[in-house]
Amino acid sequence: MKALTSRAGRLLAGAWLTGGRALARRTPSVDRWENRYRLIERLAPGSSFLDLGGMWGVDGEVAFRAERAGATKVVLFDGMDPTPEFESKHRDAGSGVTYVQGDLHDPVDIEALGTFTVVWCAGIVYHSPNPYLQLHHIRALTERWLLLGSEVIPEVPGVENACIFHPGRSQPSQRAFARAYGDRAPTYPGMTHPFDETPLQGYANMWWGLSPSALGSMLRYSGFAVREQFRYQWSFRDYLAEAVSTPDFVPPLGFSRERGRARLAALDPSDRPGWAPQV
Repeated sequence: MKALTSRAGRLLAGAWLTGGRALARRTPSVDRWENRYRLIERLAPGSSFLDLGGMWGVDGEVAFRAERAGATKVVLFDGMDPTPEFESKHRDAGSGVTYVQGDLHDPVDIEALGTFTVVWCAGIVYHSPNPYLQLHHIRALTERWLLLGSEVIPEVPGVENACIFHPGRSQPSQRAFARAYGDRAPTYPGMTHPFDETPLQGYANMWWGLSPSALGSMLRYSGFAVREQFRYQWSFRDYLAEAVSTPDFVPPLGFSRERGRARLAALDPSDRPGWAPQV
């Protein structure tokens, strides 16, 4: 029965992925980098510009293009060490781009960065165990515009905002995704092959498969309104979103702790309940 269930699940997953790819082909796509370079030319002039995660694979190219397009201040923020290619580009151009190394999950790093008119973040949120937390932090950094690029999974029929937690999925399920992604499959640990548990390297994995509807709702509930979408292939989209609100329904870190302390401090010592921590 277990083998039958695995086989049935593999067939269903394969049919869903194949159907999603076929449906996506009906929507005209655009060239990814050609479109992104146009967006940089449109958004960067006269703006402060933050490039989140712009080191791996592109060696700061987005940040350098934003600088050349007339951004008033450009910061590249990433967790990895600066690449030799980045350092060479920076030196040869006499660039003023600042590189800050840190973690988008860390509120200390976020507060130190400040805010920017334009925040550029492509290929990041699905590598996180906590994508909404990352978007919540991105909202704190964004004054006006966010360009969010993300891998997406096909919509699940009848299930809005569907997501898949990739770590721990079975090998048959991983193989179904590997077939769908073809030549790109080796670059997606956690999704198309087993999760890489190398110490301190967990962010290299694909943690989440996010449907377009889920990602759109996550943007909305982190304080953005999606203004434009761009589909480059069946599994990748860019969202141009505008910061429209500051969510106040997520309590800030320390809120409950300080609320409890203030309530206890207001009591007469003789009225302090027995369950309260000793001070």
